[in-house]
Amino acid sequence: MYNPCSFDNYNYFNMDAVLTQFENTVINPNQNAETKNPFAGMYKYMGQLSNQEQRRQTSLIIQKSSLIYSQRGASIDACRGILNVVNTTAMRKPKANTSSYQPRNQVPGFTSNFVMPYKNVLMMSEWMVERPEDFHSNWYVVPCPKGSRVLVVTHKGNTKFYNRHGCVKFEKETALPGGNRSEFNRKCLCVILDGFYVETLNTVYIIDILAWNNQPMTNCETEFRYFWLKSQFQQLPETKYITSRNEVLFELLPKIDCDPLTFNHFMMTVPHFNNFLPALDGLLFYHKLANYVSGQTPLVGWLYPYMVNEVLGDEITVHPSYILERPIDYINQAIFIEQFAEKRERKKIFNAENARPQRMETSSGTAELTPAQTLMSLGPFRPITSSHTSMDTGNIFIPRRQ
Repeated sequence: MYNPCSFDNYNYFNMDAVLTQFENTVINPNQNAETKNPFAGMYKYMGQLSNQEQRRQTSLIIQKSSLIYSQRGASIDACRGILNVVNTTAMRKPKANTSSYQPRNQVPGFTSNFVMPYKNVLMMSEWMVERPEDFHSNWYVVPCPKGSRVLVVTHKGNTKFYNRHGCVKFEKETALPGGNRSEFNRKCLCVILDGFYVETLNTVYIIDILAWNNQPMTNCETEFRYFWLKSQFQQLPETKYITSRNEVLFELLPKIDCDPLTFNHFMMTVPHFNNFLPALDGLLFYHKLANYVSGQTPLVGWLYPYMVNEVLGDEITVHPSYILERPIDYINQAIFIEQFAEKRERKKIFNAENARPQRMETSSGTAELTPAQTLMSLGPFRPITSSHTSMDTGNIFIPRRQ
């Protein structure tokens, strides 16, 4: 069987060829028109997600190679320096930033932003538009609740919760190592977790780990990180209760194998959370061999449940209730992604226009436009009639307009 991580498939010493392939498939994916998705070439945003399987294999090769520091520096190696960022941030003691401004996605790094060092640290997914060749053997699926993506950082007796832009959402004491006042003097205790915060339930649903007890975990594969999380949380029963030492509840989201029998059972399960609390937002797919990298990666995919048959195959049994969640005007995934991305871009334009009024020439002189009038001047737009439009898109990579 073909192994994407095996160097037998490539000339080990011809790293220039590997770098060229990486540039063509990851940095400039539009340069390669070959794709397995029949709609990918028809829509501008889908075009940027093409060659997904090839980019997955190339990402695994580069991850495995210890010779390509120049390519790994912005993601994997940067993650490994996150504990230095924790210590530096603690010394500066920055004020909480509650600004609603959302900066552009950019190549993340832990030493490039001294104001918000945790900006763009989280690992982001792509829309899964192609079924992986090793889907049944090397992938997990994770049910994700509707909530806000957060980076949880404990250090010197305090726990801070950052949004995906690096702004502090709130601070509370937690039972995590180093997360409450009783552990202020235990400087070796530092935990960094990735999860979703559901405010109505005061609960953080953990999906991944970056560090535990001052031990970086970003260079570990998904399979080991999940094993480590389960074993550590089994030793912390206090995280499931509200106490003076733990002001937020923590729940570990399951990672389910995608073998045919298990995945079919998963897709026929309703609800995934007791009493539909919290509500299910969508599905994250993790490659078992993926390291934790900052920014978007093809080794993590995102789908709504009603898209599973369209992308992963009609042989998968999907519960009818998920199909009923499909928007009335839904045509296919490609059009949905196109509309979703444009809606998000228009929202950014609208928020930017709130900062200053626009002017236009009229027959009676110069008049100022309100933000609503500015948005209307952009032309008609067909909205997505779905409950998903209000979700936090922290877990999804949306390609920007070129």
